[in-house]
Amino acid sequence: MAPSIQNNEASECEKLYGPYPKAIPVPTINKNGDTPSADVVKNAKSMWDLKDSPDHRDVGTPDEWIPRDGRLVRLTGRHPFNVEPPLSVHNQHKFITPSSMHYVRNHGACPRLSWDEHRIKVGGPLVPNPTEFSMDQIVSMPARELPVTLVCAGNRRKEQNMIRQTIGFNWGPSGVSTNVWKGVLLRDLLLEAGVSDKNMRGKHVEFIGVEDLPNKVGPGPFKDEQWGKLVKYGTSIPLGRAMNPAFDVIIAYEANGEALQPDHGYPVRLIIPGYIGGRMIKWLAHINVIEHETKNHYHYHDNRILPPHITAEESLQGNWWYKPEYIFNELNINSAMSAPDHNETLSIAKNIDSDYAVSGYSYTGGGRAITRVEVSTDGGVHWELADIERKEQPNDYGMYWAWIWWTFKLKVSDLVGCKEIWCRAWDDANNTQPIHPTWNLMGMGNNQVFRVQVHMDKTANGEHVFRFEHPTQPGQQKGGWMTKAAGKPISAGFGRLLEVQGEVKEEVAPAQDPVVSKEGKKLFTMEEIEKHNTDHDVWIIVKDRVYDCTEYLELHPGGADSILINAGADSSEDFEAIHSSKATKMLERFYIGDLDKASVKKDDGVATKDAICESTGRPIALDPKQKTAFKLQAKTVLSHDTIMLDFALPSPEHVLGLPTGKHMFLSNVINGDTVMRRYTPISSNYDVGQVKFVIKVYRPCDRFPDGGKFSQHVDELKIGDTVDFRGPVGEFDYAGNGKYTIDGEEHFSTHFNMVAGGTGITPVMQIAAEVLRHPEDKTQMSLIFACREENDLLMRSTLDQWAKVFPDKFKVHYILSDNWPEKWKYSTGFVDKTLFGNQLYPAGDNVHNLMCGPPIMLDRGCTPNLVALNHKKDNIFAF
Repeated sequence: MAPSIQNNEASECEKLYGPYPKAIPVPTINKNGDTPSADVVKNAKSMWDLKDSPDHRDVGTPDEWIPRDGRLVRLTGRHPFNVEPPLSVHNQHKFITPSSMHYVRNHGACPRLSWDEHRIKVGGPLVPNPTEFSMDQIVSMPARELPVTLVCAGNRRKEQNMIRQTIGFNWGPSGVSTNVWKGVLLRDLLLEAGVSDKNMRGKHVEFIGVEDLPNKVGPGPFKDEQWGKLVKYGTSIPLGRAMNPAFDVIIAYEANGEALQPDHGYPVRLIIPGYIGGRMIKWLAHINVIEHETKNHYHYHDNRILPPHITAEESLQGNWWYKPEYIFNELNINSAMSAPDHNETLSIAKNIDSDYAVSGYSYTGGGRAITRVEVSTDGGVHWELADIERKEQPNDYGMYWAWIWWTFKLKVSDLVGCKEIWCRAWDDANNTQPIHPTWNLMGMGNNQVFRVQVHMDKTANGEHVFRFEHPTQPGQQKGGWMTKAAGKPISAGFGRLLEVQGEVKEEVAPAQDPVVSKEGKKLFTMEEIEKHNTDHDVWIIVKDRVYDCTEYLELHPGGADSILINAGADSSEDFEAIHSSKATKMLERFYIGDLDKASVKKDDGVATKDAICESTGRPIALDPKQKTAFKLQAKTVLSHDTIMLDFALPSPEHVLGLPTGKHMFLSNVINGDTVMRRYTPISSNYDVGQVKFVIKVYRPCDRFPDGGKFSQHVDELKIGDTVDFRGPVGEFDYAGNGKYTIDGEEHFSTHFNMVAGGTGITPVMQIAAEVLRHPEDKTQMSLIFACREENDLLMRSTLDQWAKVFPDKFKVHYILSDNWPEKWKYSTGFVDKTLFGNQLYPAGDNVHNLMCGPPIMLDRGCTPNLVALNHKKDNIFAF
């Protein structure tokens, strides 16, 4: 193992930046998260005292011999070892990172090298005196020790992968760390070998490690140096940079006062301050001075920032990988927030009069200094200065090579109404971070403004809190606002994201000439948008973008009402809560411009008056334009997966106000996301002061590992909890006596065939109840109710009672697909033509078929068989 090369007397760096944090890893020794005992870790003198306690994920891999800290986030599974520390670790230690928690980028197995046997060979055609150095010889030379921040070129790459998949894995914002590195200046090694610092133009220093790694692309473009099946990891830098003492390029053998750990290049590695980590060769073996840039495989097929329109396929054409202008060497400017952390919560009541310390890191390249960090809480309209903690002392040439940490005191009261906290940095060349991302194939250099979203949540014990959400989480960890469709940017340098996927047509011309923003986008005032609120002229707003959806009303799978309910208004929350990414792409076909935010009037806080029910004279609880919170007043468990929920309306005098055949939206914020679902109640406007629902709870199973998000949420509701309601919506409206409208078109039927699957029973049951409630309504109904097993037949006792009391108006037949009792007297299997022929009314102009259930049942089992029995498609309606 590594020899002891520490000095008893503290070095100048340790006096400046120490004491260094302890570098003892804490392995996770099993899947349960167990670690070696606290005493073992506390008494360990070095990492090797834990060599008998490998992390359980390394057992059985070539790296099992290396003790590693289990808190490191693994980005590529068990092997190879690519990790970053949690942001909380950086926030704890700030300027100097414990060596055991430093990020790691390995391409393969970690080489097991010996201090005594390892050599560095300095040679090449431009070296007068080729020299081989042992580790002891290197240590005996004059040393240079300094703090250097190392950054993986892919730091924050997962944000890019959420825009469009790159060819790299998911680095979070912790692919960066700082150690105090000690070694010999590269310049001194080269001078020792007789290399001159004159006439250096065009010449390069090549660095080659010991690893044998797979060739990614074949023999390569260089006929004189063809690549074999295995290649070494290497790179090169200009000789002028290597010989310039201002740039502090060192051959390092210590980090934070200790010998390098194996994952960090033991026994020796290259450190190029201000460069990306991918150029700092670990396990260094060869240093060559040559006439040209290296022809090493990894120098070209790694660490490139190609133009945003270049895809993986296109990159292999046109020699994109070999164009020098796209190489990524010097770091670009960047910053990120470590506090607040992802999903951190802050009690509003307890902290409203306090300050919160927003904090994070920032770095840049080229030896430049970070001059300021700014924070915004209003989307970049205003920026305020953060306080910088600058620990690093510049070198003799005024160069800075390490990150800074910053803090901004934010009044907690200012978080009220704040949607996002932004941070950005500036350096002494006045470089700053862009607002918007630019995608590239390798996902490198990602440095747009770092944004943390702010949510107002309510905890299980009823406490109101601010909850903070980062853009992503590293590796395969879930979470982050950029992982949702609503978090995607409009574009990232290769065209509008949705247009690239071929989903978007040309923009629709607006009805009038709008104002144009500085960016050339058409702007519409809120007053103008609100005028477009009829079924002949429908505009909506989603994320400050305006869409003319008039042409889509008839095509919308959810019916015209689902759009009309938001006509002339902002529907961002509703749209994102219930629509998929595919629907988001489809919406872009109808984009006409942007909302003029300055035209939006603030809510005056004046409540709107309740509408009055014409038939009862009572106030109506439902509002189609805004959500209303109803409080849960009773909850009944009907079966192992079915519940009945009874919600109180705003007053004991209210009626729901839901027309027969229509449904409503129920929504709540679940884990930071607004989730919205359609439901039809089993109660009606005759139930004063209350509304009841029968809901099937979809728990996780093999077919659906996550289960139903909303149904599980309402299953956990407690008496007194609230759910947001909005409506009515729906295309079907039953007026009575066989009269009804579908999308506003009047119809009349003497008979209804009804087919329901699972919870699809509720809308047809609502119509049946209205018919049976009125003796003068002579409409006849035949219902087929399909479920998997008998316990799934919701409200069966009510249905059977109806069939018994109203035999001339209502009949019901059941069918089970999975399990049924031994003496089951109804059908089994799946709905088909024979079943329909036997149980439903025959086709006729006054016979209408009403269906509600799983799409596969309706599309494959119901509609084709009804058509086969001569029912017209115009007489088939699905809720």
